[in-house]
Amino acid sequence: MRMSRRGMVDLIVMIVMIVFLLGMGTLAFITYDKAQKERTYLAALREIPARQQSEMDAVRARYAELCTHIGFKGEAAYSSPQQIEAMLKEGSRLIADYYNVPVRADGSPDLSGTERGEATVLERAEDGSWKERKVPVNQVRGTTRNSKRLYEEAEARSIQGTVGKQDDLIHQLVTSYIPKVKDQRVHQRNLRDTKSAERNADSAEQYSQAGKATDAADEVVKGQHEQLVDRENELARALVEENDALKSLDSETVRETRERAFAMAREAAKARHDAVDNQEAYRVQADKRRLDDSRDPDGFVFLVDEISGWVWINVGQRSGVQLEQTFQVLRPDTSRNSELQIGEIRVKELLRGNIARCRVDALDDPSLYPKAGDLIKNPNFSSRQYQKWALVGTFGRGYTQFTRQELTDILRRVGFQVVDKIDATVDAVIIGGDWRSDAEWMQAKELRLNIETYPEEEVLHFLGLRGPDRK
Repeated sequence: MRMSRRGMVDLIVMIVMIVFLLGMGTLAFITYDKAQKERTYLAALREIPARQQSEMDAVRARYAELCTHIGFKGEAAYSSPQQIEAMLKEGSRLIADYYNVPVRADGSPDLSGTERGEATVLERAEDGSWKERKVPVNQVRGTTRNSKRLYEEAEARSIQGTVGKQDDLIHQLVTSYIPKVKDQRVHQRNLRDTKSAERNADSAEQYSQAGKATDAADEVVKGQHEQLVDRENELARALVEENDALKSLDSETVRETRERAFAMAREAAKARHDAVDNQEAYRVQADKRRLDDSRDPDGFVFLVDEISGWVWINVGQRSGVQLEQTFQVLRPDTSRNSELQIGEIRVKELLRGNIARCRVDALDDPSLYPKAGDLIKNPNFSSRQYQKWALVGTFGRGYTQFTRQELTDILRRVGFQVVDKIDATVDAVIIGGDWRSDAEWMQAKELRLNIETYPEEEVLHFLGLRGPDRK
């Protein structure tokens, strides 16, 4: 019986502990949920001053922009009645100090001689009052001094009234004209978007027409190539028939004629093979220079100083950026699934670490300024991906810093290929002294090869041997 009662007591205690733990857990969950809600509410309250400050800054910017047209500074020293009254009282003590110069009979000023005289200057005393003091000066003989004040203290009231009218005008600007200006800007932005859409449509149509023209040209080349193959097949059959006919006439003349025919056939085959290789090389070279405005951005803006007007971008010497090169600044617009045009920047300085510092050349919308995170793009810019180089002209001997062999070794050390002969597969050419009269270059011009040329200093800059990213 005692064991049964003891077991019952333990069971009751266990049930009470379970109920107590469940209650504590429920209370803890309610308290945690309440704390989370209060934390979210406090976070929302913290964001209110920031939003209000941004709205006040926007209004203040529009206010200052309009006030510049009427010369109003918007500072407290020119806005409070007490400061305005003090400013006018102080201005009433100023003297328009100038001298009347004597003139000759013909109306020209007489500056023939000077004499010793005195001038009166105003000085502020320690107690704040103004006092006059005589100082010796050298003045033109016969001059008289004007000592009339700019305006009397009684005239300050009319000036103060004018300032009051100016404040009323500013109030009208803020309450009435600024909203109208904002509506006008919205209208201009919509009009600009419409024009941009029309330009994009025209560009797409032009690209489509260019693609069709290219396809048509490819079809023409393909047809001519098929005709050439057919002609070669006919020539081969004719050679076979001629060879069969010549076999029956085995003589020295026949053998010589046959050898000449075979030599001509070999030359034709070699010419055809070279033409196919040149055509393929030209296609590869054209693909390298084809501009594609729909490609990925070239980089982005990571720092902006609106006070000094400098903009820093994350591409520089290692990416092949040059001074005075321009980039378009774009900002992703998720509402329209497109990129908003901000303006254009120009490279003014290359810094160490593949960084460039730029100036803002133009803004598409004066209210939008480049900021960190904006994309930059230039359809004419691409990081140099040259693989095969050639050298033309005279190197060393006062023309360049390095000799031909030294430049060849430098390029090959970084993985480039250097050849002696220029053909359609060459990506770029380094020019030395008298390079225009070089035999290889003259032959390339006869073949009408479109190859980019670079001087030695630009190649050294590109390889990182000069400039801020010098290795």
